[in-house]
Amino acid sequence: MKGNILANRSSPDRPETEYYPTPSEVTQALLNYLDLPQDTIIWEPACGAGFMAEVFQKAGYKVIASDLNDFGYGFTGLDFIGSRYRECDWIITNPPFKLSVEFIEQCLKHGKPFALLLKSQYWHSKNRIDVFNKFKPQAVLPLTWRPDFLFKKKGGSPTMECIWTIWGAEPAITTKYQPLKKPSKILIKEATTNA
Repeated sequence: MKGNILANRSSPDRPETEYYPTPSEVTQALLNYLDLPQDTIIWEPACGAGFMAEVFQKAGYKVIASDLNDFGYGFTGLDFIGSRYRECDWIITNPPFKLSVEFIEQCLKHGKPFALLLKSQYWHSKNRIDVFNKFKPQAVLPLTWRPDFLFKKKGGSPTMECIWTIWGAEPAITTKYQPLKKPSKILIKEATTNA
């Protein structure tokens, strides 16, 4: 069933790189919540074809965009896991799901605030409770809509619910839970993808 491609890890249609471009409204909702100063430098270390990075740039932020794979945007061949630190104020990305724990650990090594887009049930796992408690996130922000990572190319309705999880430079005492509304105003016209 093609409508369930994101929920089905074994689907033969699932890209090997787990590359699903992030729709603009997902990034915009996070930026609306964070309300970062205009001189903020954001490192997007799994930039793919630049969907998130373009939203950051259009919002007036400075962006460092990199990716292990060559999707035609940013630095290519840079493996974030184990990479050297890039001078930035924030790290914000939609990591490959199978590497999400490694991305969290790598972000923590850099010592900067960061936000990762994750599946909504991400923290509903006894295997991840230690990750959560080791360096408690500041906020878990569920999206109140299901993003269309396939950009209507496969038909059907989006099936995956997502959350942003935000960590500060220091562990939080308590984690805020705040649902995010879908932005009514998007700063850039939705990009199209051939992924």
